[in-house]
Amino acid sequence: MDNTREAYVSGAFYPDDYEKLKNDIKSYLDITTPDLTYKKLIGAIVPHAGYIYSGRTAAYAYSIIKNSKKRDFLIIGPNHSGYPSYPAIYPDGYWNTPMGYAKVNSELSSKILLKSNIIRDDKEAHMIEHSIEVQIPFLQYIFNNNFTFSPMVLGNQSQAMSRNIAETIETLEEKPILLISSDLNHYNGYNRNNELDNIIIRDIEELHVGKYYEDIKKYGISACGYGAIAVLMMVTRQMKGKIALLNHSNSGDYGTDRDRVVGYASMIAYK
Repeated sequence: MDNTREAYVSGAFYPDDYEKLKNDIKSYLDITTPDLTYKKLIGAIVPHAGYIYSGRTAAYAYSIIKNSKKRDFLIIGPNHSGYPSYPAIYPDGYWNTPMGYAKVNSELSSKILLKSNIIRDDKEAHMIEHSIEVQIPFLQYIFNNNFTFSPMVLGNQSQAMSRNIAETIETLEEKPILLISSDLNHYNGYNRNNELDNIIIRDIEELHVGKYYEDIKKYGISACGYGAIAVLMMVTRQMKGKIALLNHSNSGDYGTDRDRVVGYASMIAYK
């Protein structure tokens, strides 16, 4: 199919075999989720590591998202290379995974580009970035490919940049579900990593963006998508919503290395 982004981390971060991938996602979703009453789903925070490490935690958010009647998503994640520094949106076409072709919401991408003076149309920025790609098979599975998405990666994740993006989203008459792709702290010992994760999780739940950025600097918080998380915090606060933790883990829970772990959280924004 023309105008298609081919999978970059299939076979590495998640299985490249359809049946294996489908069965893995099905097994991750076989969980009991917290009882959450809400009127409107605003968005979620999900990790983006290899599925064997973070898939179970991600499933907590997806187990709630699967009940959504709205199936249009703005997926925001970090650009791990840091280049380009501007927020880059993928404008149109399809993303291909072993689960099939996922359609980019060109209308939503166009609206965002028209309303923003900093977000740019840039497909190349997405070609070797995994933070958004690893979310697509989950959406394909729970919605049987009946959804659309606009992907955006961030290089510069400053508070000012996040505010600009949040204000752009707030101007949309019909808001998509915001799916934020980010791991939490990186490469500390098991207990220390959990301590740092708890600091940032508390800030996120309190929707205190200023303190959130202060703590990132104060404690050396290494959440890779911190600016993307801030966007969801700002939009949720503007909508008078809440963000709640569904599940927290780290790579040491699923592997043998507990000296250098990565933290994962599944959180839901709602009102």
